[in-house]
Order: sequence, then C-alpha cells, then structure tokens
Amino acid sequence: MTKIWIDIINPSDALFFNPVIKRLSGYETNITIRNRAEAVDLCKSLEINGTVVGTNYHTPITKIYSVFSRTVDLIFSAPKFDVSISFENPIAEAVSRARRKPSILFCDNDLKFIQKKSFFQDLETKVKSTADHIIIPQVCFDNFCKIFDESKLLTYDGCKEDIYIADYVPDPYFFNKIPFDNFVVVRPEALESFYVKENKSIVHDILKTFEKECINVIYLPREEGDIKYAEGCVCYRPDKLLNGLDLCYYADAVLTGSGTLAREAACMGTTSVSFFPSCSLLSIDQHFVNLGKIFHSRDSFDIVNYVLSNISHSKMNDISRSVNVNKKVMNITSKILESM
Repeated sequence: MTKIWIDIINPSDALFFNPVIKRLSGYETNITIRNRAEAVDLCKSLEINGTVVGTNYHTPITKIYSVFSRTVDLIFSAPKFDVSISFENPIAEAVSRARRKPSILFCDNDLKFIQKKSFFQDLETKVKSTADHIIIPQVCFDNFCKIFDESKLLTYDGCKEDIYIADYVPDPYFFNKIPFDNFVVVRPEALESFYVKENKSIVHDILKTFEKECINVIYLPREEGDIKYAEGCVCYRPDKLLNGLDLCYYADAVLTGSGTLAREAACMGTTSVSFFPSCSLLSIDQHFVNLGKIFHSRDSFDIVNYVLSNISHSKMNDISRSVNVNKKVMNITSKILESM
C-alpha cells in the first residue's frame, strides 16, 4: 500500500487537508503537525491524528532556527513514506529531497516571488521549486511560471478554501457558544511572516472604531503577542477554539490582516475585508478584490464604514462551485498518485 506523508504547519493546513485525507482511501496516511497558533487544537477537533514535531518562534532569528531544526528533525523522524503532500511547505520538500521521495506541493502565495525577497525567502523558493508536482489556482499561474518549471504546474479554477467549504455544514447550535447574536470577526495581521514587510498593526484602531459604533467583535489573535492589540478595547476573545467556518458563516462581516479567513468569508457570501499590510496582494486575493468579494484597505475608518454599509445577511446560497473545485483538485491529486 502506498504510504503518504502529510505535514501540517499552519491552522489553515488542517482545514485544507481534512477533506483531502478523507478522500485518500486506499492509501496509508501518516501526519505530522507543527505546534503553531491553533494548528494542534484544530487537528484534534477535526480528528486528524498526527505527531507534533517542532513549534513556531517569533523573532526572525529564532524563526529561521526553528525551520532548520525542524527540517533536520523530520529528515530522521518523519514516518516512512512513498510520497509527501504539503501546502506552502519548504520543510516537507527538503525532507522529501533528503529521503529521495516524490512530492506534491499545493501553493497559492505568489507574493513571495514578486516582491523584493530576503535570503531566507530565496532559499525557501529554491526548495519549493524541487517539488515534483505543484498544484495552484489558475489566477496564480502567470507569476508561478516565472519561478517554477511550467511543466510541474497544475491548475484549478478556484481557491484552496473551496476544497473544504465544499464539505461544510453550519452548526445550528453555534450561537449557544458565544455571548451575542450579531457580531463581526477580527483577526490580526501575520506580521511575523517573512513575506510581510509592514511591522505595525492597525487592529487596535479597528477595534476602537467598532467600539464607538457599538458593534460586537469576536477577536481571534494568532499568537500570544497579538493579545496586546486588543488592550483597552471592548471585544470578545473566545477561551475555546471556535470553528472558523461557522464564524464566517454567521458573522455580519469578517476582517483579517491575512488572506485565508477573508477568502472563506467571501466564498460564503459574507462581507469580507482584508487589511493585509501591503498594496501588493496575492493574485488570488486580488482576484477576489477585482470581483468585489473582498474589500482591501489599511484605513480603519474606511474599513468600518465599508462594513457598516455592506453587512451581508445572505449566506452561502449555493456551494456548487466549491463542490466542483473540490472534485477537480481531488481528481488532479488522484491522477498524480496513480501515476506513481
């Protein structure tokens, strides 16, 4: 039986790979998980059983150290596998090369390739380019083919969030878990990511502006350090993990300094705002902005005005598009595995 290794390094990976794992029947699947943000807890809630290997640090030096040390650790400790599958994951690619095993890499972040890069980003790109198969959204193709071997690129018309939204069923008891019936969601920027050049958050200004408007806010910090952005602000910070898709589905609006949550909300028809700290966006995010499904700004006043003017009450009337994207991606993946 073919053995597949999946390495989960971010909370969004857990959501993405949950339906993928379920559809990999006929294969032996082994999973490792990096202890970053809610990744471990989210895997547990989704009943994804894996071994926790390594954690994420916060300063540039310790972050680089954690990547290299985790890579070395996994070269020796990762389960035996015939093929690896990962998402935006240079560690899994390095381990696959060291083990001389083929790999499938999902990507959607082309911003790393079109902006001025650091040495570490250049190294990450070179490692990712060694993947045997790279599966990307169609709208990312032009930028990816400038960096990667075009023959390795496989595309689908959609975004990675479609893969798991296709299986989503709203929790009818969700409002029993939070203290109000109407709310917006705010999640801060990922300022520690190498591809994010900004070092100042606007979350505190956004929270204060919502507070003046008497809007209920559920605040979702990424890291412990993000808690300080909410100091002195009236907002609700859940003490237990809440299903992000339920938050997107039931929220009046979703605001995030990154991309995943914004795209999840946009796919569901919820008012979606990105305050990603750059005028240059990922191609997939710019695509949503061009379609009018995501509003992008770094001005807290404009953001809150947009939310107040565009609160959406019609949610996910039709997920057939996400279902079709899911089928397309799984067909691509299955054909690659069969060819191996």
